[in-house]
Amino acid sequence: MEKKKRTKFHEFTAENDIKYRGPLNYQHFQILGWACIVAAVAAAIITLGGKVAGEGVIKQYGTLGNVLSFISQFALPLLLMASFARILNNTDNCKKLLMINGGAALGIFVITTFIGSRYFIGILQKILTPADRVVPIVSDIISIFVPGGFLAFNMFVDLFLCTLMMYFLNARPKRVFTGKKILILRFMVILPIAYEAICFWLKLQAIKYQITLPLWSFPLLTMKPPVMILLFIVMAFVVKIREYRYCKHGNTHEDYQAFMQTNRNSFHLSIRLCILMVIFAVVDLLLLVLLTYLNANSFGAVNATGEIAQEASDTFVNLSLAVGIGKSWPIGLLAPFMLLFSYNKEPKRKIISLILPAVAVVLCIFIVLEATRMGVGMIMNGKQIDVDKLAEMFKSMQ
Repeated sequence: MEKKKRTKFHEFTAENDIKYRGPLNYQHFQILGWACIVAAVAAAIITLGGKVAGEGVIKQYGTLGNVLSFISQFALPLLLMASFARILNNTDNCKKLLMINGGAALGIFVITTFIGSRYFIGILQKILTPADRVVPIVSDIISIFVPGGFLAFNMFVDLFLCTLMMYFLNARPKRVFTGKKILILRFMVILPIAYEAICFWLKLQAIKYQITLPLWSFPLLTMKPPVMILLFIVMAFVVKIREYRYCKHGNTHEDYQAFMQTNRNSFHLSIRLCILMVIFAVVDLLLLVLLTYLNANSFGAVNATGEIAQEASDTFVNLSLAVGIGKSWPIGLLAPFMLLFSYNKEPKRKIISLILPAVAVVLCIFIVLEATRMGVGMIMNGKQIDVDKLAEMFKSMQ
């Protein structure tokens, strides 16, 4: 019997496609991602409530806070995978996503900077004196609660940079960067990578107390851990290399775009993404252990038996987590779901993707208001003000 000839990579087309198609699309990841953001807000409120209202909050809601905090770690990976899928599925979406994510990132920067400087800092400067000491004091207070004294909360900066990276690698403009000039556009991929690297360096220096990051820089900082950055970069280049391999045998870019819509390519990319996520999750944990040991050893926190002192170990772990080392391991838990994921599967109701952010924001506001109501009740329990005495006081004032 003659051995059946194996179909080569560049010979795959829609005609010899496979039937399997993952049931999950990017919208499912968006829903889960925004749900994780709501969980993150709830977890932050419980943590803050424990520090303000005392141990009673921790005893009553501590377990729930830990569960919500664990769930919140999946927000950015899920939203990144959703954006990755939308970019791969349609080049036009890349430009649209650039405007959406860039506009959202800029909007959060403008709003938080305006409210923070004009109202929060402005009101404190009218209450406290000297006024020029208010900002340093606020920075010191933040340092008590957060290692390094900075808050990275604008996830749209990460989404914008990742989208920009994919645009530089895959865009084929018809006017400016045409012909050989397209190499200039390809090399611009260094810009978002450099921004990520600079943010990581700044946060590292802040953690080491070499610099103090100004309050206005907080909404410009990236949230994505460094290992997750590397994962996204590798996946972006994997897609580009696959395009080169497919086209070098005479296929055109249009042929590759048609191949991108096949079930086979979707499943193959899902397999690669699953494997890479497991690898990078393991690398992240190994980096955390290695850096903790090396840092403790450099400060003499390792005893004669080679064991790290518990206090030093906890300190270095917290510092590593503050710059993102040890925060990417949850992607390993998401890896199996990649086999059920199809980047080119369109959702039935796209309007859900449009209203998701608004729904999530409303839920976050509701959680904050409800937590404030409960918090005031716990703090004022047994310390309520007598309404009759208050009425008498106003009557006498009148």
